[in-house]
Amino acid sequence: MTVSVCRTAVPLTALALVTAAVAGCAGPGDDTTRAGASPAASSPASSPAASAASGSPGPGGTASASPSPASSPTGWAALPASASGRVPLFRHGPRAVEEVEEAEDDRREDRERGEDRERGEAGDGAGGTDDPEIGEKSEEEKVVALTFDAALSPEDAKRAEDGERHDNPALLAALRREKAPATFFLSGLWAEAHPGQTRAIGRDRLFEVGSLSHSHRAFTPDCEGLEPLDPDLRLADVRRGQEVIREAGVENPTPYFRFPGGCVDDGARKAIAPAGVTAVAGDVDARDAGASDPEEVAERVLEEVRPGSVVILRCDRDRARATAEAVRRLVPELRERGYRLVRVSEMIGRALGRD
Repeated sequence: MTVSVCRTAVPLTALALVTAAVAGCAGPGDDTTRAGASPAASSPASSPAASAASGSPGPGGTASASPSPASSPTGWAALPASASGRVPLFRHGPRAVEEVEEAEDDRREDRERGEDRERGEAGDGAGGTDDPEIGEKSEEEKVVALTFDAALSPEDAKRAEDGERHDNPALLAALRREKAPATFFLSGLWAEAHPGQTRAIGRDRLFEVGSLSHSHRAFTPDCEGLEPLDPDLRLADVRRGQEVIREAGVENPTPYFRFPGGCVDDGARKAIAPAGVTAVAGDVDARDAGASDPEEVAERVLEEVRPGSVVILRCDRDRARATAEAVRRLVPELRERGYRLVRVSEMIGRALGRD
């Protein structure tokens, strides 16, 4: 089920932000979700004053909006932790009023089926609220955030030592040529294997950097395609990934974290809460890993994107060979359709009502 929110007539506070359950990589009845596979709750929007696309910078070598109680110590906008001690999970930005009405219908059906408890367990909100506040539609511009996962597992890192490349200079060149802001999620092992590109991403005012853990092991036991990480090592793996990214030359990384493989459950969210991160998923997966046709990748995103979408792509010249060319086709078309590209930090800042 998709739950969306839009901005109320009076801006919501951070304590009104919520996340919601979605069907995930596990079967029915399991609380494991693939966070990047489908959308869930979002947050209200605010002014575009912090726009990366228009050139106004954010932290990480750039000026940011004024810190608020929901800011990280480094000045980045961050969602508050839930009352139950789980890291907040951000999937997408504001939705139109029609989608809010659909979400209300879905929830009424859920209540009739007695599924309220399951939804509340998997998607509680800050302040103990189970459901998002639903308000009036505001006349907001269409924004979309492009995000790129740059991941290496321990096995990949060994192959990288033998010369296998998983960076993507062509992708960076495409984004720069289009002046397209983006958020990169790096695993610590990827940053170690490609320190030059890590520094280049971290120092470019167009981009911002989040963490994809250190080892890129799965934080749940049943994440397809990834070896599971020892549950006792999850917090340490997050912190190590952040540390390595800084050591590679990213002076002020964001406090944003993406669960490897998009797989997350309650236990994982609680385990990494002391790291103080905001988990970022997404609602549009380009499914560019292994793709060979750039047009297919671009069309897939264009078919699924909506205002407030967080798009998941890959930064890997070997495993996502079509991505750079897909971006060259995708970005102009998004703009032609009236979208403004933003970084995740702006989208979260809008959610916090930073006008």
